[in-house]
Amino acid sequence: MAAARRIKSLNFLISLVFLGISVPTKQEELKTWYIATLIMVTLAAAVFLVQRFVGQLFDVAVEVFIFYIPTFTIVALLLYFRTKSN
Repeated sequence: MAAARRIKSLNFLISLVFLGISVPTKQEELKTWYIATLIMVTLAAAVFLVQRFVGQLFDVAVEVFIFYIPTFTIVALLLYFRTKSN
């Protein structure tokens, strides 16, 4: 019984790590990844330009962790999905 519980909790942890992200199979799903990437890249570019030329709205750490890391991640995921779906 304890072994089954450990396996179940291990499967739960693995699913948390992968966050349920799977390779999109339909063209429509891939299109939503394109849209999400476009939104994140536009938002990150806008924040970058505002931070540099208008005024300091966010701390550098907030800027990096909220805007740039997720943007690079979603771009990498999109590139991965594009190569896997072809």
